Amino acid sequence: MGKHLRKRFSVQEVKEIFERYLSREIGTEHVLALLKIGRRRFFDQIKKYREAPDAFSLDYKRQRSSNRISEKAEKKILRELQKEASIIEDKTNPVRDYNYSYLKQILEKKHKVVVSLPTIITRAKKAGFIRKRNSGSRMIGKS
Repeated sequence: MGKHLRKRFSVQEVKEIFERYLSREIGTEHVLALLKIGRRRFFDQIKKYREAPDAFSLDYKRQRSSNRISEKAEKKILRELQKEASIIEDKTNPVRDYNYSYLKQILEKKHKVVVSLPTIITRAKKAGFIRKRNSGSRMIGKS
């Protein structure tokens, strides 16, 4: 993947190329070769330029942060972790560890929340569901 158009050219350079294209000094194929973009991207940009030549810019603003999950999804993850914690704390149950893959499946099927395993593990650590292990030796009966 190459550099973004806004990183390769200044806005003024792109405007000049668009002006030459609109005055029919250069053709579409030549513009595509100059800007190193595809036809779709070119026609999207030329449309924006035609609508407002003075306000034309190559900058963009993100609609939202790309690494955030919704508050509802966060609550559902914590609720499922709490259910799993109650199962683990029950002494009559042989389960002693969290099954994050199972939690991920439950979140996808039951709640329609799609998150990665590291996200679930991170939320479990932040909420205090994961306790640190003793750093002592695991060997028993040896001196």
